[in-house]
Amino acid sequence: MPRFTISHHTGSAEGDHYDLMLERTEALQTWRLRHTNFQDPQTAPRIKDHRKTYLDYEGEVSGGRGRVAVWDTGACAFDVDRPERIIAALSGKRVRTRLLLAELPPEKNLPPRWSVTDAATEVRRKAAAFLRGAALEDAPTEELAALRTALSHQEQMILAQVDQYARGGAVEWSLVETDAELCRKIDRERARWQHPWLAAVSEYADRIMELTELLRRQKPG
Repeated sequence: MPRFTISHHTGSAEGDHYDLMLERTEALQTWRLRHTNFQDPQTAPRIKDHRKTYLDYEGEVSGGRGRVAVWDTGACAFDVDRPERIIAALSGKRVRTRLLLAELPPEKNLPPRWSVTDAATEVRRKAAAFLRGAALEDAPTEELAALRTALSHQEQMILAQVDQYARGGAVEWSLVETDAELCRKIDRERARWQHPWLAAVSEYADRIMELTELLRRQKPG
């Protein structure tokens, strides 16, 4: 599996900065970063490719260009890999997320500029909002207990995949599905008899499905 490295470069003519390097077959695609808080979007110049030895190199840079230290390194997988747009899942010790790198329109006399941000921010916020919402109470009857169990299973399954996505892990996309039959069953029960618990269940199911649909939109391809 390809690797990534973020090196802290100090003492250079460009000032202290970080170098984000993504491993390719022959070299490392490299961007110069101002910071490593990826939830704060930044513009990063794409600079010349680095040799693959820089995945692990620490020490002086030739030509009196300062020194580098590895800030983080780990595995890298590409959800999207196009010349002008990259979504890379990074799994290191400090950085465990997905990054979105998108090329910006060129400007005269400037190196290629890209925007760099955390691709999982929206999914992470939606999951946090879901978890802050009202919890589903126990079913009022044994007859409805199976409905609550099925809904709880759907919740646990989607939250597990959300966590994988947000932490730069592999997502089992076959599990990121909307359970249409469960929704129909809830609607049938509501039509059969009116009960406040069923209204709460319907709202809870809608929140799960919204989170599911948001994650589905992140699926590569």
